[in-house]
Amino acid sequence: MANTQHRDGNVLSRPAFLGGLRSPNARSTLRYGFLIVVWGVVWPLSKIALASCPPVLFAGLRVMIGGIVLLPWAIRGLDRESVGVNLILALLNVFFFYGLQNIALQYEPAGLISILVYIQPVVTAVLARLWLKEWLTPVKLVGIILGFLGVAFISAGQLDVREVGGLAVAAGLAAGFSWGLGTVVYKKFRRHPRPVHDVGIQFAVGGVLLLGLGSVTEHWGTVHWSGVFVADLLCVGLLGTALAWIIWSGLVQAGEASRVAAWSFLVPVLATVLSVWWMGEPLTTGLVAGGVSVMVGLYLINGVKRVAGGR
Repeated sequence: MANTQHRDGNVLSRPAFLGGLRSPNARSTLRYGFLIVVWGVVWPLSKIALASCPPVLFAGLRVMIGGIVLLPWAIRGLDRESVGVNLILALLNVFFFYGLQNIALQYEPAGLISILVYIQPVVTAVLARLWLKEWLTPVKLVGIILGFLGVAFISAGQLDVREVGGLAVAAGLAAGFSWGLGTVVYKKFRRHPRPVHDVGIQFAVGGVLLLGLGSVTEHWGTVHWSGVFVADLLCVGLLGTALAWIIWSGLVQAGEASRVAAWSFLVPVLATVLSVWWMGEPLTTGLVAGGVSVMVGLYLINGVKRVAGGR
């Protein structure tokens, strides 16, 4: 059995498409794959849910579901470090990230906003070099530039369509920056990470803030509590938010922040395909070019072995 597992780890766990991507092990590869699929599906599901609920209230509801489920773990072993760091992350990773992305989603296609938000790997790579002193090779830098170009290809022609379009694009980019900053803050300042505990605190606090803001700026009476909406909300809240963020936090602490973040470049590609397929959103040349660009950027950031001290 051990030999079979060893062969699986070296052969079957690296199919041709992922052969160049340097995952720590087969288990991590499966976790990355889970995140890519779940977060890719969550984007069009969130777009559908926003037809039944205002954006800030929906953000608060999806996060609070996770906060309630994880509350028993969140209140265990509280100390100054966990409280301080996770309060900051409740603002960056929850309040600003989910609030801004859902506002953007209400006005623009899910495929477009998903790729704007997923400028996060680019932000993470730059901040990780500055704060965490992670290696940044010329090839990796080219990958980052291609990531920026991918965002530019996809957002070209969207900024000036109408005023609200420009605001929505700005909100999507700001959400991605907030998430990237939160990723590096967690890696740098959380010395004794406990992903379930940490995510529980962030979601409980962030959920209260988002629901409070939504209660003031939006109206609960506009929420349409249909069976489809409730099922959508539970799927997004439990799988796409609570479980996915626990896995994400563990991966960030286990590896280089920039390399882990680079995997998420695949999410907007999948989200765009699903948005076109499920929701009939337009498949433009810019979306295709941007998708290709972020894929190549991902390979360069996370796939090409760097040369250090010879071959």
